[in-house]
Amino acid sequence: MRLSAGSGIAECDSALGPARPSRGGRWTSGELYAGLRLSELVESARRFAWNELADWYVESTKPRLGGPDGDVARAVLVHAFDAALRLLHPVVPFITETLWQAIAPRAADEFLARAAWPVRRTLDDDAAREFELVREAVSAIRQIRAEYNIAPGARVGARVNGAQARSGRVLADEAALIGHLARADVSAGDGAGDGGDGGAAAHAVLSDGSQVRVPLAGAIDLGKECGRLRGELEQVAALRAGIEQRLGNERFVTRAKPEVVAGERRRLEELTTRAAQLTAKVHTLCGG
Repeated sequence: MRLSAGSGIAECDSALGPARPSRGGRWTSGELYAGLRLSELVESARRFAWNELADWYVESTKPRLGGPDGDVARAVLVHAFDAALRLLHPVVPFITETLWQAIAPRAADEFLARAAWPVRRTLDDDAAREFELVREAVSAIRQIRAEYNIAPGARVGARVNGAQARSGRVLADEAALIGHLARADVSAGDGAGDGGDGGAAAHAVLSDGSQVRVPLAGAIDLGKECGRLRGELEQVAALRAGIEQRLGNERFVTRAKPEVVAGERRRLEELTTRAAQLTAKVHTLCGG
């Protein structure tokens, strides 16, 4: 799996605006007011450094550091971190300068303040799509763990099935990485079926139609979870009934402020969606 800083650099370039006039040494009126949106620069650089580099690439690279390509992995990490420091330097100059000096040997007169601004390179669209599929699979397993209150330290089983031959190959090749990031023992299939044994399981469908299945027997106390889900479903049903009663009262609808009525209707929609989700979970886990 590979990570590119290209999108982060493009976002930061857009936030800063052009560094020099485009022609004739004179700024056009459009260029004069383009960019200099420092809040957007900060958010774009932070998102790349934290959400992309730290959350995903560092974590996905850890298993490689002790392997035969460990030096390559370290070199890529240093390169990506160097780019992140350059993007952040305009707004946090002292911290980034200190870190930049520490990550590699520097000449006495070499400073980040004078270093070149990162340049966006052509993205490998295929690699980006493959990594996005892996991230979707990991996020799906993490979401299932959260929804069913599976203990953070507990490993679960999971099966991933590609919707097409290509996605199936990617999921099979990266099953170990998906398992590492999601704390799961992952197996991969090559068809649309879930490949399960028919027992209670949580399912997720990825954006390309690929599927994730997490068996729940042994991972949670099914009896306790069924009781919890049924109890929450009863609470949601009671809340829905109360709102429906208010909205069915003509005096309330005509006399209450429009924003209050609109808020009640939004709340009813949310509860209806939640009731459908809970009903599906009860059917899957508890058989009705």
